[in-house]
Amino acid sequence: MRPGGSAPPAPRSLAPDVALFLGGGILVWGVVHAGVPALAREGVEPMVAWMLLTLPFVFFPILCGGLWLLRVEGGDAGWRERLWLRRPTARDWASGLVALVAMGLASGAMFSLCAAVGLDPNPPFARHVEPLGVGRLWIVGLWAVYWPVNILGEELVWRGILLPRMAARLGGGGWALNAVLWGAFHVGFGPGNLLVLVPTLVLVPWLAQRRRSTWLAVLLHAGLSGPGFAALALGFA
Repeated sequence: MRPGGSAPPAPRSLAPDVALFLGGGILVWGVVHAGVPALAREGVEPMVAWMLLTLPFVFFPILCGGLWLLRVEGGDAGWRERLWLRRPTARDWASGLVALVAMGLASGAMFSLCAAVGLDPNPPFARHVEPLGVGRLWIVGLWAVYWPVNILGEELVWRGILLPRMAARLGGGGWALNAVLWGAFHVGFGPGNLLVLVPTLVLVPWLAQRRRSTWLAVLLHAGLSGPGFAALALGFA
């Protein structure tokens, strides 16, 4: 554990935290299985529909919920300390890079396992993505807006706001609850994608709590999802 890491006062209950994760999962399920198909019937590509719908209907609500929890929580720590947003040390970055390599290798093994058991590793909206040609490069611009909102929004709430509360309440096991609930948030993506995500679901909150660093969670989350989109865009996935 990183020396000097701070945590908020232990909350009396983690019910609001659990509700925020599960509520976000319900929103994801609704977008994936209702919103995206509705726009697809109007001729919008499913991947584009996903990016358009999640900004207002998933990330904005969970960010509002996280900020509300932060407001009513109390405590006197500075916001960088409270959200674990201090500048990472060289040891932090080294730990993050090792974890990123391990996560990539483990996720690759999960892709092979999905192929062996006949599960599609991609979420429904990304299962029939055509490689981006010249006429569809505008999708990269849309992704350039969606991606940082996705990564920074999730990590600010899940790891910056909720994980320190779970650590304060549960001690060293806080990251495990965070991982399970983050998995529940992704249930709408299907069992194959959930299986591929297992290394990410475990390593991101584990390292974030161990090093008391939300920035490392951002590194791991972005380091895997960015190449994942590139693989889809280039037709490799």
